[in-house]
Amino acid sequence: MVHTKNPKVEAYRMAGEPIRVLVISSSDYLGHPFPQRHNHLFERVHDGREFEVHVIRFNIFGKPRLNSRCVVHEIPLELKIGKTAPYYLANVVSYTSEILNIVRRESIDVVFAGNLLPPLTFSLINGLRERRIPVVFDLQDYYPTSATGYIVDVDSIAGRVFKGLFEVMTRYLIGKADVVTVPGVALALYARRVGARSINIVPNGISEHFLVKHDGGRVRRALGYDEGDIVVGYIGSIEFWLDMESLIKAIAKARGKGLPVRLLLVGGKLQSGYPRKVKEWLSRYGVEGVTTWLNFIPHDWVPEYIATMDIATIPFNVKNPTAYYAAPNKLWEYLSQGVTLAATPIPEVLSYKHLDCLHIVRNTEDYITIFRRRERCWSPRIQQLLQSKLWDHSATKLKRILRKLANPKIN
Repeated sequence: MVHTKNPKVEAYRMAGEPIRVLVISSSDYLGHPFPQRHNHLFERVHDGREFEVHVIRFNIFGKPRLNSRCVVHEIPLELKIGKTAPYYLANVVSYTSEILNIVRRESIDVVFAGNLLPPLTFSLINGLRERRIPVVFDLQDYYPTSATGYIVDVDSIAGRVFKGLFEVMTRYLIGKADVVTVPGVALALYARRVGARSINIVPNGISEHFLVKHDGGRVRRALGYDEGDIVVGYIGSIEFWLDMESLIKAIAKARGKGLPVRLLLVGGKLQSGYPRKVKEWLSRYGVEGVTTWLNFIPHDWVPEYIATMDIATIPFNVKNPTAYYAAPNKLWEYLSQGVTLAATPIPEVLSYKHLDCLHIVRNTEDYITIFRRRERCWSPRIQQLLQSKLWDHSATKLKRILRKLANPKIN
């Protein structure tokens, strides 16, 4: 989409009106179990003075779990379907019409799209072009496999077909966008390879409350852990981009060697059946009895639960492109509490392999070696790094992008 100067936008800037942004979010903005990238960014961008943020809510999860300062728009006449792909397909006409209505009614200056299906519809793209509305496409993960994984097994025959289809969609949106934003270098390289004209890295970050250090003792006692237990943990979605089997096998083998390892999982499924596989592995490898599996917890509680762990894990499946291209903000969240961190070798993690407390795991023995260490890791260097990774910094960078798009005269 070629952006030409919009006289309406120029007039708004002269009148001191805010820049109005419409966010087509990646999921259910209010109903998701925890704040996502778009929540973190746009709750900081919206101030009602310079920026007025409007968000389309896709009601996938039902009851709202999150609060928002933004202007949230529900889709009228929406068909309530709990599965992601059927939901979008059933409501395609409603959301296309409503998005264009909001753009017109609210005098939207910039559309920020972070969802593969809603912004794809031909009438929507054409409608935005006719109105000379610039579009940002936020490629926050590798959409072809992340979209496929919520429908079928990504490694199945049907999965290969869906991945091919979603690859075409992703490339189309990247090619139409005025600006493509990404959270990390791996996705930036992919976007450049498939034809993005303007790419900006807007990193995933960390919330301010993670900078408060916790000892984790209260939660350890509440969960029944002994002082000598080695608590290995994971916090987040239990989904198809993980390699939980390797971690579970390592814990079983470590316990066979006499190590008092316990597994703490905090989180659950979003859409796929992957948690059922995790339960099967826990039973098959005899780890079920030493596993504590909690549901999603409020975002404010996460630092204390991280501090409960001796070793925190990022067990991403490097063979899955969703995992390979990921820029997990849990890297910063784990580091904030000084725990030893075991992570599989995805590119964004390898960028920080020089950190003393970060250990790369490629096999079962690597996990067991790290379990034996059980060391706390904290330094002014890490504290300084975390300060530079706050979501505020990413929001500031995004504001600069939006300003330039809303007023092309801004350099």
